[in-house]
Amino acid sequence: MAEPGAVAGVERHGRPRDPGNDAAILDAALDLLIERGAAGTSIEAVAQRAGVAKLTVYRRWRAKDDLLMAALEHARAPDMDAAPAGQSIDELISSIAELLSRPRFRVLMARVIGASVDYPKLVTAYTKRYLQPRLNAMAQIAQQAIDAGHLPPDTDPSVIQDILASSIGSVLLQHTEDVTALQIEHRLRNLLRHIGYRS
Repeated sequence: MAEPGAVAGVERHGRPRDPGNDAAILDAALDLLIERGAAGTSIEAVAQRAGVAKLTVYRRWRAKDDLLMAALEHARAPDMDAAPAGQSIDELISSIAELLSRPRFRVLMARVIGASVDYPKLVTAYTKRYLQPRLNAMAQIAQQAIDAGHLPPDTDPSVIQDILASSIGSVLLQHTEDVTALQIEHRLRNLLRHIGYRS
């Protein structure tokens, strides 16, 4: 979160902001979050890793929570956004499996989940901005599959949402480095088949 009252691209005292510093700070914060978790990441350590003065970081982000949330936003790729309208369950499963197969992404998400006790604001913001839109998209896609006859007509879309979310959480908490997208996709498809899904 930028300093209140600051003009985009300008630091608090009127000097032009160096976008290279912004990227270096956010990259450093993300790396430290992955390596040490939220509790082990400090503004001082981020500044040292980024090669900037501590004051340079504080001019942009007042608190560590703000910095870590900005780092998560900085790391988010377009394929991490909510599933597009009209996507099928098969397409959704494939895209989820590919994303979950990335070791760095799995570790990052495990760190976010692990921060829920000591940094609830960070997790709440992440859930609101990223996780909940994806969960909502899952429920909508499940309803489309029910309407199209790919799932039994009495299926509750929220149950499909819960099953997929629980399985995703399980994958994220695993420490297996060499899990492949194909393995994850096979697991998710088996779960859906057991509850009556037919593509």
